[in-house]
Amino acid sequence: MLKNYLEFGSIQNRKKKIYEVKKGFLYDWYMLPRYFNDLYVLDKFSKTKNLKKLSANLHHKDDLKFNFVIFLLLKISKKKLFYEYGQTLFEKIYFIKLFCNFFNFKSFRKVKWRGNDISEVFNFFCKNFYKDNNVKVFSNFSVENVKNSTFFAKGVTLLYLKNNIKILNTIFKNSKSGCFDLSLVKTKKNKYLNTGKVLYFPTINEFIKLIKKSDKQFVFRNIKKNEKNKIYLEVIYGEEKIISKFLKEINFYNKKLKNKKNIVKLLGLNLKNHIDKINLLKI
Repeated sequence: MLKNYLEFGSIQNRKKKIYEVKKGFLYDWYMLPRYFNDLYVLDKFSKTKNLKKLSANLHHKDDLKFNFVIFLLLKISKKKLFYEYGQTLFEKIYFIKLFCNFFNFKSFRKVKWRGNDISEVFNFFCKNFYKDNNVKVFSNFSVENVKNSTFFAKGVTLLYLKNNIKILNTIFKNSKSGCFDLSLVKTKKNKYLNTGKVLYFPTINEFIKLIKKSDKQFVFRNIKKNEKNKIYLEVIYGEEKIISKFLKEINFYNKKLKNKKNIVKLLGLNLKNHIDKINLLKI
């Protein structure tokens, strides 16, 4: 992995005045401030219920809709076990608290929070940030803790994994439900980033074969074919009963928020659902 650098200073009349430059393996230094600022924002706006203002202050406003899906899947789940690959559990817990407060829903106090991350720093803060919660984090992927879980991973995290299709197969077999976003390509492609990391894009055919042999039901949302060789999509999956209940929850909140179009959009409720229509993934 390439080394990184972080530069801090000031800009005056378009001229940079450098105060300090740090060099090394600093990816954690880059990521942690983003997440801690999101925690601050989530806490600040949790009681105001102003989701529009909240989203404007988050690093990625799409995190609202992804975490709302997690909220619904946990609400449905009997096991109340959550697992994240590339864990940012301290953020997830704040998002769930936010939605419980927004919808006047009883807090999920008995959730077992599990996740893995290669970052010792992320794992350290997560373990020490939530000592009163049932939180366990791992340096490596824990199949045992994925069993019967509600699963989540960010799309970029899955692309960091060279064997992402194999890992997704294991996740589908062991978890009860979950969600993630993913970019697929027509032909094999790797992309090298300035952070020193590599993105490994799975092919469309690999993904189609994977979901065809799975016993889970799939919901595809926000499918984008921006390039001739690439498809982006959001995936929600689960056992048939779970997906049935999930779609009922979506309809319930659509009706509940029918006069608040901005919130419907922020939470991703206005996106058309496509259930098991594999042909939609073909370019």
